[in-house]
Amino acid sequence: MSSILVSALYALAALGLTLSFKVTKIANLAHAEYIVIGSYVAAYLTLIYIDPLLSLLVSALIIGSIAIIIDELFYKPLYRRGATSLQLFVASIGAGLFLRYLLSIYADMKDLLFLNSAYSRQPIFYLGYGVFTNLHILSLSTLTIYSFVLYLILFRTKIGRGIRAVASNIELAQVSGIPVWRIRRLTWFLAGAAAGLAGGLWSYYTSVNPESGWRLLLWVFASSAIGGFTSLWQTLLGGFIVGFSENVVMWGLNRSFGIDPAYKPLIPYVIIVFVLIFRRKMFLMR
Repeated sequence: MSSILVSALYALAALGLTLSFKVTKIANLAHAEYIVIGSYVAAYLTLIYIDPLLSLLVSALIIGSIAIIIDELFYKPLYRRGATSLQLFVASIGAGLFLRYLLSIYADMKDLLFLNSAYSRQPIFYLGYGVFTNLHILSLSTLTIYSFVLYLILFRTKIGRGIRAVASNIELAQVSGIPVWRIRRLTWFLAGAAAGLAGGLWSYYTSVNPESGWRLLLWVFASSAIGGFTSLWQTLLGGFIVGFSENVVMWGLNRSFGIDPAYKPLIPYVIIVFVLIFRRKMFLMR
């Protein structure tokens, strides 16, 4: 049952990462900090007796806004000066460190280096040794609603056509009169909102600290890698592949060979390497 829960969280966070890369071509490592700040926002709000659903919504709005601010301060000036994808990637590392240290300083001052939310998990039913809880329902519902809203925006609105045009060819979109910068802001907001929702749900699942987002980034990147960092629906599937693989595969390896479950991070590493090799072979075969 835990595989279902973590898979939904990986998929939700990875959707934001894939969306931002698809449109802006930035492999945004600061996405990890968006997740952990979202965790802190939602967890803290529950501690002051704010409803968990409202806390998630506030987290999504705040992180979406932070994503826009980071783009305006860090990425957009570099892009306008002709920065390469590698330079923007390095800039995302700096942006992430900037946010992480700000959060660490604040958490240290407020004695919040380790934070637990006030969300109460309630069992719904048991299946074998697993338990399906209200957090499973909340996580799956949040993922479904976000995916559906994203689908409506991308494929049922005029701004969605603009987003797809920018993702396909930004230069052609500019000469066609599409408001590229407005679309870019909306994209960052949607990507940040996904990170905020995923982070908030993660804080309902376990305790968080300023390093939590960075530790989750490997699993999120593996999920996006399955989607080639461009396909949102393959990324959605990728989250569940990663979530189930890390638990089922490690369970099998532990039962068969006695391998310690502490080696679980090897699973997303292997997935990333395999996907990159496979996609390179597919590219060379064209």
